[in-house]
Amino acid sequence: MIKETSKIQREQIAAYYKQCNNAYRDAWGLDKNLQLNLGLWKKGTKKLSQALLNLNEELASFAEIKETDVVLDAGCGIGGTAIQLAKSIGCKVVGITIAPNQLKQAQINAKNAAVSDRCSFQLMDFTATSFPDESFDVIVGIESICYAEPKKDFLKEAHRLLKKGGRLVLAENLQAKSNLTKAEYDCLYTNAFNGCKVISLDTEEQYLKNLSDLNFKSVISLDYTEFIRPSIRRLRRFYYPAWAYNKWHRLIGKPFSDTQEANTKMCFYLLSSLNQRLWKYGIIKAVK
Repeated sequence: MIKETSKIQREQIAAYYKQCNNAYRDAWGLDKNLQLNLGLWKKGTKKLSQALLNLNEELASFAEIKETDVVLDAGCGIGGTAIQLAKSIGCKVVGITIAPNQLKQAQINAKNAAVSDRCSFQLMDFTATSFPDESFDVIVGIESICYAEPKKDFLKEAHRLLKKGGRLVLAENLQAKSNLTKAEYDCLYTNAFNGCKVISLDTEEQYLKNLSDLNFKSVISLDYTEFIRPSIRRLRRFYYPAWAYNKWHRLIGKPFSDTQEANTKMCFYLLSSLNQRLWKYGIIKAVK
């Protein structure tokens, strides 16, 4: 039953990324930026493309990635981070995703960027990969590990895959309160993260405990919430025209799918739940 539930969840996540692809192409410049994450709006950042670059550079710095490293991008999307790491550092990157449309696009993007010799992509669940033990020097995950159920399953697999001294660096959405009221739960999950098929978030404390239990060393977690807030505001601005567009489609008898409707609602409630301090954004690093 557990395996079947996981299979259903994986199918729902893959369907979400396929059904909402066009929306993110419009709202997030997916064809140009090659990434679907919140980025980091550091001082002086004026464009989303720069914020996305900032996040990749921040993770690369935390992970101390070198040209000789082999990196796993767990939940690689359409390959933007992997491609940037390969181009800027020269390391070898393997990206994995559970969404077939993302896999195909990532392979095309790597070819277009002339880094296919350093970037490869596979359709694979990051909680149960087929890679041998100690295959990677670095594992990175950007807003993808929130899909693991439970998150500790991914952390166990990451520990198996990392070489001794290997670095794990995550940029993740974190539940900010240990206990939620029903109203808080509805705001955070039913109305917000349900829109991207995330059914739970671990707290910072849960991540730190699980990493410690798995014998990771030098574990640190830093709060980057204010650096992603402009992206959440950007999503709120997109909510209003998207809501009107969805309403028009219903009126003409061509309604969007439940997944697309939930994704639109999410654009509104992510900011509401962030303002209520129900979730936050952190960068977590651990060493095997």
